[in-house]
Amino acid sequence: MIEKESTAVLVIDAQLCAFDGVRSEACFESKELLEKLVLLIMGARKNKIPIVFIQHCGFPGQLYEEGTDQWIIHPEISAIAGEVIVQKRQSNSFDGTVLDDILNNDLGVKNVIVCGLQSEFCVTNTCIAAMELGFGAIVASDAHSTWSNEEDEAQEIIARQNFILKAKGAICQPVKEIFA
Repeated sequence: MIEKESTAVLVIDAQLCAFDGVRSEACFESKELLEKLVLLIMGARKNKIPIVFIQHCGFPGQLYEEGTDQWIIHPEISAIAGEVIVQKRQSNSFDGTVLDDILNNDLGVKNVIVCGLQSEFCVTNTCIAAMELGFGAIVASDAHSTWSNEEDEAQEIIARQNFILKAKGAICQPVKEIFA
């Protein structure tokens, strides 16, 4: 059971471009990922757990190209009044952003629940950075995704990242167990 009063959810790079297939193929099991993100966000809102949306700002020609129609946070999970959006350019959501300040000073949290994209990059790097900064980390093990590459299928990458993050001290739980 998580300490609700000292936890925030970090929704990383869940932007339209990862789901709609316009600028690139959709991420692995994009429909299922979106459903899990909706459940996690609804659970957080119900439990009055703050949500911080992380929005990657890519350069021209990149998948997450800033300012394009697909750059927006997916409309089914977009921020509501009082929720924060932090824009980033690096894989680690703390690098070059005010995320640490928001979590510590504005929200006063000690733990983060991490979900979103891309499993082996932004999700992993943000989770590890959070732990290095002293936050407890919970990975929504079924609410992050990626794309297959030349060496590995997406589901293998996701499973490996869950294993790596657990080995580094994160708690890995499926969405249905996080607020149980």
